[in-house]
Amino acid sequence: MPRTDRVSLTREALAIPAVDHLSNNGTLNVLLDRTLSGLPSGLPPDRTMVGLFMNFVRLTDKALREYDAARAELLVYVSPHPGLRISPYLRAIDHMENCVSATHRAVLNARALRENKVGRGAPTLTQRQEERLKFLRNAVEHSDEKILGKQKYKSSPIFDKSDPHSLRLSNTSMVIGPHILTYKELVSAMAKCHRTIEKIRGVPTGTPSPDFPNAKLRTTVDDATRGPSGLRPSDYLRELTRLVVTHS
Repeated sequence: MPRTDRVSLTREALAIPAVDHLSNNGTLNVLLDRTLSGLPSGLPPDRTMVGLFMNFVRLTDKALREYDAARAELLVYVSPHPGLRISPYLRAIDHMENCVSATHRAVLNARALRENKVGRGAPTLTQRQEERLKFLRNAVEHSDEKILGKQKYKSSPIFDKSDPHSLRLSNTSMVIGPHILTYKELVSAMAKCHRTIEKIRGVPTGTPSPDFPNAKLRTTVDDATRGPSGLRPSDYLRELTRLVVTHS
């Protein structure tokens, strides 16, 4: 990878893939599965596995929303504008940190599910992908120790004076300390998590789907602005769907 792609951030060279082919409403689909028709076909009626799966789906949705928000802020930052405007870049860093953390947690949940024979046959991260994601996530979460020169593990070096001490977003990748993760690698990890969810839910492979307007599905959109659906849920159904999120 050219060094400039790890340092520079320009409108012409920014290459951050969209994730509109991956719905970030997976949790809602699973809640409908559980509320209306029972557990997904690939999930055993076991409290531990149901808890892992629900966290896995929610974290995958969170990662996709945070990535989409980071991407939107970066596009705003590099767009032509008069004067100095740094706020979108700072917000992009915040969202990307959240995305990396949520993706890493989702991958751990997916691994735990596979080890218990749930979701086998779904695509998995390569060892290199998983390590690069883990190292970058750990550097973000423990940046205070790295800046102070504390090294607890040989595989987790401290930050050099020339290393970025906070997440730096560039044209094709993000960098912190000596660790690099490309946007393509991050999107690949999220896509594999998304496909694992479909595998467990029993969605047939190759099922065609449209692009999802994820930018309109963020948590900042108030459901009240979507207009009436014609449905009037009972208080019981409202409470049931809320508790399904956190209880097996």
